[in-house]
Amino acid sequence: MCHNEHFEQPQTDVAPGEAQSPNANLTTAGTPKLPVGLEVGLGLAVAAFVLGVVSLSIPFGIIGVPPAVVGFILALVHLIRRLPSRAIAVWGLVLCIGGFGVNVSGAGVRVLGWVWGLYQDRGGRDSRLQEYIGTAAPDITVTDLGGNKITLSELKGKRVVLDFWATWCPPCKEEIPHFIKLRETTGSDELVIIGISSESPEQIKAFAEEHKINYPLAAVSQADLPVPFSSVQSIPTTFFIDKEGILENVLVGYHSFEELQANALADTVGQE
Repeated sequence: MCHNEHFEQPQTDVAPGEAQSPNANLTTAGTPKLPVGLEVGLGLAVAAFVLGVVSLSIPFGIIGVPPAVVGFILALVHLIRRLPSRAIAVWGLVLCIGGFGVNVSGAGVRVLGWVWGLYQDRGGRDSRLQEYIGTAAPDITVTDLGGNKITLSELKGKRVVLDFWATWCPPCKEEIPHFIKLRETTGSDELVIIGISSESPEQIKAFAEEHKINYPLAAVSQADLPVPFSSVQSIPTTFFIDKEGILENVLVGYHSFEELQANALADTVGQE
């Protein structure tokens, strides 16, 4: 049985004529709020930490510098103001410094490569390599990106072009369309073109797919090759080998399609 009982409502201070909110008696005691100092400190520290991770995740490029600089500033402000979450801020500072160093050094390598490429004589020669012209090219075996082994001595009867290059080298990249065109205009039974880079297979493969390179590429450390190939100090450096396995010419730096074609298909030693 239900009974009508009278319950006394708690008294609240409500101004005359003002309606009392139905939630006026609810409390937020169950949802504690962070102190302002802790909230701000945690935000700066986490932001610096995240920016440090971001800068390190995109190494070897100037694009990673801005997040490193911003994160460094945020971490420094946090530490100067002696805000809470100091350990996270310190880690953020360390990561940002590391990201800045890695990205600046990577960008520096690219700039130096570009400057060196411009410095190279566009019809250049390397005197240390010229002495090998007219001698038998040493036998080497490399594995291309498809897993196929290529042995130089087994290519006798065909002319061979060995191009030493890198994906970060501007003059190398400028020459690549010439080699692609040379491959398209010359039969594979007459000419073999091989690109050799000391970079990782993954990096070379991504570049090859992007630029639609149609000749074999191999990831090889020059230290593992015999002279004169191990003596290459500037890129691009291109060796031209005749059908008998004799080194006909060596060119250093960028060259036009006509120059590369003339050397690749030459009939006399040293012809350009």
